[in-house]
Amino acid sequence: MECSRFTRFSLTKTLSLLLGCYLFSASVQAASFSFTEFNIAFVLGLMFPVILIIALVKPLKNIRLRYPTLISMSVLLMLYALAYSTKYQSELILSSAMIFSSVLYFWLRSTYSAPSEKVNYLINFIVVATAISFVFSLWFFPNLDGYLAWLAASSTVLFCAGGAVASSKKVQDPSSVRLAIQWLIHLIFVVILFAWLNAYISAAWLVSAIVVSYLAALINGCWYLVQAVRLELSDKVAIKESPTLYPLDPATNLPSYPQAIEKLAAVVKENPQSKFAVVAFKPINFQAVNTVLGHHNSDILLLQLAYCLQQKVAENSELVNFCHESSPSNISRLQGLNFLVVLDLSGDNHPDNSKVEQLCRELTAAVPSAMSFKSFSLNFELAFGAAYIGEYSYKIDEVISFAEDALLISEQTQQVLSYFDHNNALYSEQQLSRMERLKRDVADEKLHWYIQPQVSLSNKKVIGFQMLVHWYNDDKTPWELNQFIDIAEYSGDVFLLTKQMIVQACKVLKKLKTIGFEKPVTITLASKELLDPALIDYIVMQVKEHGVSTKYLIVELQEKLILSANQRTKAIIDQLKSLDIKVAIGDFSGSYESLRYLRKVIIHQVKINCDLLTENNSNDNGSDKAIINALINLTRAMQLPLIGTSINNPHIEQVFKAMGGEYVQGRHLSRGVVFDEIEIWVERWLEQYPHSELGQ
Repeated sequence: MECSRFTRFSLTKTLSLLLGCYLFSASVQAASFSFTEFNIAFVLGLMFPVILIIALVKPLKNIRLRYPTLISMSVLLMLYALAYSTKYQSELILSSAMIFSSVLYFWLRSTYSAPSEKVNYLINFIVVATAISFVFSLWFFPNLDGYLAWLAASSTVLFCAGGAVASSKKVQDPSSVRLAIQWLIHLIFVVILFAWLNAYISAAWLVSAIVVSYLAALINGCWYLVQAVRLELSDKVAIKESPTLYPLDPATNLPSYPQAIEKLAAVVKENPQSKFAVVAFKPINFQAVNTVLGHHNSDILLLQLAYCLQQKVAENSELVNFCHESSPSNISRLQGLNFLVVLDLSGDNHPDNSKVEQLCRELTAAVPSAMSFKSFSLNFELAFGAAYIGEYSYKIDEVISFAEDALLISEQTQQVLSYFDHNNALYSEQQLSRMERLKRDVADEKLHWYIQPQVSLSNKKVIGFQMLVHWYNDDKTPWELNQFIDIAEYSGDVFLLTKQMIVQACKVLKKLKTIGFEKPVTITLASKELLDPALIDYIVMQVKEHGVSTKYLIVELQEKLILSANQRTKAIIDQLKSLDIKVAIGDFSGSYESLRYLRKVIIHQVKINCDLLTENNSNDNGSDKAIINALINLTRAMQLPLIGTSINNPHIEQVFKAMGGEYVQGRHLSRGVVFDEIEIWVERWLEQYPHSELGQ
């Protein structure tokens, strides 16, 4: 339709230009111009708009602008020589006529493809050689009979043009009829020019033949131009409207994610009143296959699984087909191990959730009881996440992401099926907002740093300090490090945060050294991202810059960090020991891996959380007390300092002391000391406990 409008517009515009040129020429003739001068004006009025149109269309379709330009200039030169008789009138007319004939041949030849390129090159060479030889001979050999030379040269060009017309008929080109008419009109022009040269007819006949042949050439060329642009636009519209061909997933032979998005969007658009449930699922225990067999072999098992699932749901007419009708596929593969099915819920009156759950049961039943590869076998387990199109969003990719979020909930809670809850999305938005706020506060160094003393219960001697931090998330309630460390990991700021902790610890060590109260300061590494030699290098650099000793620095590693990154932790501990930096284990539980480090005597101290030593006398509380008591006895036997943390009230302190605990830290002893008040706090502490050892 767009191409037809373009054709009508182009033809209308061309006719309007021709009419305007005619009126302009008529007005010129009315001013008592000669017939030849009138046609010069007519050609000029027609030439410029046509060349301008071709120049504008040239970026859309590569049109050779030189052909209509040369033809127009040669026609104007012939008419000029006829209108104003000069000494070389015949030479100018014949030269222009030969240029007109040869260029017209090439313009006609450019509108179709010749069946043989070798023949094409030969004919082109003959035409060019004939035109150049004729013009050269006409001007440099005065004794040459120009009339007979014109007849021979023009006949040669006409013969070549006739061969071009015959070739267009052989290849069944639709423009062959127009080419034949153009060739016949030009033949008449050649005959009339020869007759005028021999004084058989008047100049008016020659002028008419020139203009008619020129108009026929322009009409034929513009007709080809319009057809070429129509074809170009038709191809672009066809490409735009044709569906994109996506390759199948190589591992499962299922449609890929982009194909599923495009197909589902088309189905939803065709059925705006229908309701669809998007279900994402995955084999949750497939990671073990990758570990044991490797990715290449595991892809074979994945292909078997995909085949079994597709065979099960192939006859389900309520599922959206993501592939073409000749080879339907109701399952698509998403990123990773996630798969996708979409259920049309408009078929009957059953509850939506029951239909989704029935589909999940069918897919689960389709999984073979045990899939084997060589000597390895595995029972696949599927987890599902579902979301409804239109419930929270109509965007296809967004609804699929909702279903994948629900799938993550199923994995985390070990459920078979979970539905997307918008409250989770709101929570995610809050988390993103917190991540952005934390990133900004860390970059602007707006965190609140303070130290908490570690004290001996027997004589109130200060044995060290713990470096702590507060972050005011809502400008009201301070968050401790363990409350926002996950946010710092997700936002990528945990490394910068720890660097700032190291700087603050070195400042505290320098301050304590200045006031003569040198005590160890503990910093906490609570993320696997921090187990990096670059961070150790940064510690050494800051220690040297502040002029303090590494023997007063303690690096605390959380027990869960030791268990999750065993080898990396060991490498970092060895590096810290070589620098005379002490190591502590935080939240110690007495696990085998932690005891292995204790047995090698590479740990300076351990810490246990005493927050469970409340006044509650339940059985669980009694078990917690027994575990803490056993850990106290274990560390005492190994002669390792044990520090009880979270000593936040007198009762916890008394219970811990009764168990044999010796060193403590918590809000009951001190809520914390900011950097500017360290000297004041030390003076008051020594005044309150004058007999405590100063650790000189």
